[in-house]
Amino acid sequence: MQNSDETASHSTNWRLIAQSGVRYFEWYEKGVRMFYSIRGSEQDFLERFEPRFLKQVHSDVIVNADDLSVVTGDGLVSHAVERMLGIKVADCLPVYLYNETKICIIHCGWRGIIKGIVKNAAEIMGDYQYVLGASIGACCYEIKEDVAEPFKQSYDHALVARDGKVFLDLKRAVIEDLGHERMRGLLDYCTKCESRFFYSHRRGDNKMRNLATLVREAHT
Repeated sequence: MQNSDETASHSTNWRLIAQSGVRYFEWYEKGVRMFYSIRGSEQDFLERFEPRFLKQVHSDVIVNADDLSVVTGDGLVSHAVERMLGIKVADCLPVYLYNETKICIIHCGWRGIIKGIVKNAAEIMGDYQYVLGASIGACCYEIKEDVAEPFKQSYDHALVARDGKVFLDLKRAVIEDLGHERMRGLLDYCTKCESRFFYSHRRGDNKMRNLATLVREAHT
């Protein structure tokens, strides 16, 4: 378990876009375009990008997006070009993975991380790079002992002790599984703190969700 002043900082490397009435964050690299919606723009965002979503259940299941018969899981992977994959998050962490042939996006809350969804994504992708979206940060994500205990066993460095309380750093846990050297960047905001950009379940946005999507563009 770390002290709160040991948390690493990173530049975001995302761009804030306002285009045709839609506002979102965007990351682009190697023909893969990644998006993260901004609160209040989600309907326009959906109409513009038309992503495929699953019924998310905090599992370790990653679904082949080319198989439309599977509708439940917490990650999507595809070889297809111009197929937009998406997940919905309220404070959990979206992770975007890509290589020369595949793209993948996963929904990482504490349950999914403990169940192994991040390790599953790494195995499915093989050689990969990845980008992290915004999530609730260790500044705000206070957890109880029942959640802290499994992280003490496998991700102790992701626990932050402060003022007699324990906080969880989702990003640190994911980086442990995926490797810091493969990370290309992150959207370094806390969804609870940044009410101007994001919905947050912990802040009371119980029915609203942020949208994270990615797509591989066709070569021109």
